[in-house]
Amino acid sequence: MDKVRAVNLGGWLVLEYWMRPTLFEGIEGFDETQFSLQAKDLKKQLDDHRESFIVEEDFKWIKDHGLNVIRVPYPYWLFGDIEPYYGCVDKLDQIMDWAHKYDLKVLLDLHTAPGCQNGFDNGGQLGVLTWHTKPENLALTIDILDKVALRYKNHPALWAMQVLNEPHWTHEISFMEAFYEDAYRHLRAILKPETEIVFHDAFRHTVWKSFLENKTNVILDLHLYQGFDEKFSKAGIDKNVVYPLEHYPSILSEISTYVRCIVGEWSLGLNPKNFEGLDDFNKTCGLRAFGVTQLLAFEKCYGWVFWNYKIEDMNSGWNFKSLVEKGILPHDYR
Repeated sequence: MDKVRAVNLGGWLVLEYWMRPTLFEGIEGFDETQFSLQAKDLKKQLDDHRESFIVEEDFKWIKDHGLNVIRVPYPYWLFGDIEPYYGCVDKLDQIMDWAHKYDLKVLLDLHTAPGCQNGFDNGGQLGVLTWHTKPENLALTIDILDKVALRYKNHPALWAMQVLNEPHWTHEISFMEAFYEDAYRHLRAILKPETEIVFHDAFRHTVWKSFLENKTNVILDLHLYQGFDEKFSKAGIDKNVVYPLEHYPSILSEISTYVRCIVGEWSLGLNPKNFEGLDDFNKTCGLRAFGVTQLLAFEKCYGWVFWNYKIEDMNSGWNFKSLVEKGILPHDYR
């Protein structure tokens, strides 16, 4: 494909409290591990969530608005054989078939790992960061990738597999390279030659040249957010708007000289402090400008994947569907 124009289907097969807080009512915790341990009827609650949070009509909506890829985060307990979790491979089968029906390509993204690769809620266990400390964790991660690759390697919707989402920035690059090399060797032996293999940059954008330049059909994934770093929290909407055009093109252009790269996660989520004193009209104008400058900056790379297609909060800068329908983000991406 010429360019990746995509959305993440996060919060669906991997739970995060902030994306659907009503699901976590009665749960003391913010991740799927705590949900799995405390849910009164885990199977029913997750079945209901998976059948309702995103439905087939959403795939048609995504296609009708000119997007061409969906990034699907899935957990390492996908196959339902790891306690205390409830698997979701049947749902992933359906997702792949829906994607094919609506002519969408799929980036399968391993979003959690045993022991948690980043300590975040999106890694399955908030505050836990032990993935890298046990060889059996790494082996299980590779095993899950192998099983997923074998299951979907011939599926017409499969475009790419992402080795692991957001490994923590404290992992040594040499450690990450060794793990990525092992994963690449396994996946390249199973997948079709044209199927892409995606590596997250572990929050260090420019250190991967020697690792990537001799590999075939690989993509580097950067996540560019302005909602977390303190330097953006009180900068004001005007400075947040201009920042993407001042900083991202040079980074993306440099990386693109030796490997294709995508911005696999970005959003319009900003600290509310940036909107203090603004009325609704000016807030909307600011958000619209923030979206446009990011989209323009990301033209310097192979494409982008917005986080997220939807969340429970309809008025959030993280809700792509709502942002499009309100006219804050463009309506058509063809």
